[in-house]
Amino acid sequence: MIAGYAENSLLIFEPGIKGHHLSWLRYITEDFLSAGCGLTVAADLRPQSQELVLARLSEFKKDITLISAFDNAGKWRRGSKINAVADCLEQSGASEVFMNNFDEIASDCLRRAAIGMYPPKALQGRLSGVYFRPGFLENPYLPPGNFIKHIGFQKLCRNRWLNHIFLMDEYLFASVEKRYSPAVFHFLPDPWDGDFSISQENARKQLNIPSDKFVFLNYGVGDKRKGLHLAIEAMQTMSPPSFLLCAGQLRADRKILSTLELLETQGKAKVINRYVSDDEADLCFCACDVVLLPYIQHFGSSGVLSRAAAAGKPVIVSDEGLLARRVREHKLGLLFPSGHAQALKTGMKDIFQSDMRQFQQAALHYAQSCSRQAFRTALLSALT
Repeated sequence: MIAGYAENSLLIFEPGIKGHHLSWLRYITEDFLSAGCGLTVAADLRPQSQELVLARLSEFKKDITLISAFDNAGKWRRGSKINAVADCLEQSGASEVFMNNFDEIASDCLRRAAIGMYPPKALQGRLSGVYFRPGFLENPYLPPGNFIKHIGFQKLCRNRWLNHIFLMDEYLFASVEKRYSPAVFHFLPDPWDGDFSISQENARKQLNIPSDKFVFLNYGVGDKRKGLHLAIEAMQTMSPPSFLLCAGQLRADRKILSTLELLETQGKAKVINRYVSDDEADLCFCACDVVLLPYIQHFGSSGVLSRAAAAGKPVIVSDEGLLARRVREHKLGLLFPSGHAQALKTGMKDIFQSDMRQFQQAALHYAQSCSRQAFRTALLSALT
């Protein structure tokens, strides 16, 4: 049992349903329940989202109370995100709120706090959560908006609004805990979950991918920020046996979609343009040879890197930010100049000549640091 928590004392606030949000909702719910916490979960229970949320929480339905973060009109309760948090906390009767994505309220709260406008009083000393993109912590002065957030954060800390803030960047955590109260910040690894013991041969059979291909996986939401267009451009002029497996709902323009269709007709790609289940995701990582993360101006963490490591697969990553530092330090794959399709293509060619076994060993070693158990230990030990 976590010290200080009584039955039905914790509210998990997670209104998101895209990307990592639903997986993390399951992880964090499961982990707090394992510690004996009584839970209320505030989620998106609007008609278009409810089924997805209930599916992820089905195994816990007898152990949690589920409430909506939105009102009957489908809007934020009491008119805004931060007011919705306070309203849900009041309804739940919990002693504290844990925000799976503190970014939901951070920017607005920090700017307002900088000029002395604080969140609803009911939240004082009762806010905890995971802060994915705290850019102002890395550079408190530039751009100018960061300085405003920095001032606001100092005021929230000084007035004891925050209990526990979890950072996904181990290097940033090491620097900021010296500048703020060490009790405020904790490091939380970006976790992987799944079964990656499926043989590559069997995974390819289930996905209908030829066994003689060298498969590059592009996994996740296919938008420009994630660099899918770079992978497609590189693949267009790659020679056999190179093959692109593109898995995840695409947010792409017609040119990208038509190019992917062309690659498919040429036998150079397979596209799964829809929501990919956890089991299908496991198959994708088991089926591939290399995972691509050609993200553009992405300075945070990525669960795709953790999954690639768990599957023992090397990565090719844009040379910027946290992901590049992890890949370089842990020898998880190759780096290329961000935004350059030709450089990505060169990396895709070079990895043919690389020591794949060495990459695999490094990946599996790194995966131990971001397993579900490592995640649970980091989450719960900070709160004891």
